[in-house]
Amino acid sequence: MNGQFDPKRNGAPEEAAEKRSLRADHLQIGLPILAVAFIFLLSSVLQALIATLIAAASPRLLDLPGVSLVLSMLPMYLVAMPLSLLLYRLVPKRELACKAISFPTWLALLSLCFGLTYLGSFLGTALNFAVGALSGQMPENALQDVTEGSPLWLTLLFAGILAPILEEIFFRKLLIDRLAIYGDLPAVLLSGVVFGLVHGNFYQFFYAAAVGVVFGYVYIRTGKLRYTVALHMAVNLVGTVYTTAMLRKLDLSLLETDPALGLLRSFGGLSMMASYYLFMLAVLVSLPFAILHLRRMIRFRRGERTLTLREWARVLLLNPAVWCFLAVCVFFFAMALLA
Repeated sequence: MNGQFDPKRNGAPEEAAEKRSLRADHLQIGLPILAVAFIFLLSSVLQALIATLIAAASPRLLDLPGVSLVLSMLPMYLVAMPLSLLLYRLVPKRELACKAISFPTWLALLSLCFGLTYLGSFLGTALNFAVGALSGQMPENALQDVTEGSPLWLTLLFAGILAPILEEIFFRKLLIDRLAIYGDLPAVLLSGVVFGLVHGNFYQFFYAAAVGVVFGYVYIRTGKLRYTVALHMAVNLVGTVYTTAMLRKLDLSLLETDPALGLLRSFGGLSMMASYYLFMLAVLVSLPFAILHLRRMIRFRRGERTLTLREWARVLLLNPAVWCFLAVCVFFFAMALLA
């Protein structure tokens, strides 16, 4: 009959609109994650290619101090990251409101980051020991491998300065600006998990994902990278640069064969180690107070576009870009475990 209500006919436009929205969500979420996979994969391919060319031309160059660190960083910073901007630019971004935080709040965040770093490092090391016990071969610690033979100034430059700046731009600003439309919580969790996975090994995954969530929350609440860059620098300077310098001042072989002479020659390293453990103790003591202080600023805002759990499952699990990213991550995790 003319004029009779037809629920199927009237519901069709809504279903079509929902499908179009979900397709748009696939692109809005998938393309930034694909850009991260592109960074990860292209930089690794370039590293292998350059190393092969150097080995063919002059194999001794690969044995020079710092070459491994430079090869692991420059292809990412000079080629892969700039090219990934082409994918990021395809996705609209949301401008975040800028808000300042106090210095005591930043110090509380720093304490939280170090606490999560120590906990995550413990979990990652324990998991790798378990894998090593089952396989009979200890998995590689990629970060330690590339820093232990490099000049300290190169470690400071790449790990202490460049990595915090560039990684915060690409894994916080560019990624979260495009995910913030779905609300604070999804954007922060996704950016943290992605940041943990791109490290490509279990030694770094847990703490990188945890502090990545903290960095992401700080950025999405303040709209300013300077806070997260400063936090990232502090974590890397202590966790990578300082510990590398400390270990180099310890003569472990001499400590085993001649403890007295070993103690004398390793006095500087032992002093640094004592300072490091005192710092860890201070972090653990201050951590409960930091958490109490930070409880007041924890608030997750809803986004302009909200998805149900079922819609999130469809957007993530049926998204080719997400599967491409996961495939790349699984490959590099496997390589780290089997190397």
